[in-house]
Amino acid sequence: MTPDISCVIPVYNDKRRLARAVASALGQGPAVQVVLVDDASTDGSRELAEEMAQGDPRIVAFALPQNRGQGFARNVGVAVADALIVTFLDQDDEHVPGWYRLALELLGEHPDLAAVKGDLELMDIPAGISVARGDPRWAAMVFSPMWNVVLRKVVYQAIGGFPTASAYRTREGVEDITLMQALTRNFKVAQQDAVATRHYINPGGATEFFLRRSRVVDGRIEFAESSSAEASGALREANADFQRRVAANLSALRALIPPPK
Repeated sequence: MTPDISCVIPVYNDKRRLARAVASALGQGPAVQVVLVDDASTDGSRELAEEMAQGDPRIVAFALPQNRGQGFARNVGVAVADALIVTFLDQDDEHVPGWYRLALELLGEHPDLAAVKGDLELMDIPAGISVARGDPRWAAMVFSPMWNVVLRKVVYQAIGGFPTASAYRTREGVEDITLMQALTRNFKVAQQDAVATRHYINPGGATEFFLRRSRVVDGRIEFAESSSAEASGALREANADFQRRVAANLSALRALIPPPK
């Protein structure tokens, strides 16, 4: 039976928390498929993913022969996914119970919606960091990631998936922001107050990096430092190139659609 939704989880060297992420997806109400794409792990994560897939037909495990990055792994996962609706989850996070059901109901009731995006719950906040709802940085964290989004697979395919240029292989994690920009510029996305994801802040990870180098001044986010990719303009150029390719993809697709009679 075709699942209602496929959850794509890129896997890389986090064997300890992978089972928790998978359980949070499979524990949702609808018929769920979990697609695990191992990005050449060396800690036994690949073997664990394959073991889980062998023990549960709802899980598919796919191993990449070499490390290609999170965006590439996610693109492979969507290609493997069976459902017409997809979502993403990081291996160290959790989807909150009821999130899939809410998102699927909204997409079913509103055919014009391309995606549904939820709120987040921050876990393991490091010492010295303080951020709360109402802080502009919270809104940025809600907008930026793809792990609190449920969307139509055809929309993801029309965009062209995640960017995979070398400029995105950084701890900023901005491939999510780039895809979200393309999604919101070209399609209708419904923002919900319901929490979608429990996001665990890992030491040295993208979220901690963002919070430690940012501050709010007069209601605006300012950064105390820039990464080398940001300072060189490589990320700006990569994002502009990606958005141009998205526009070209969508223009070509629209040309194939006959005008209404």
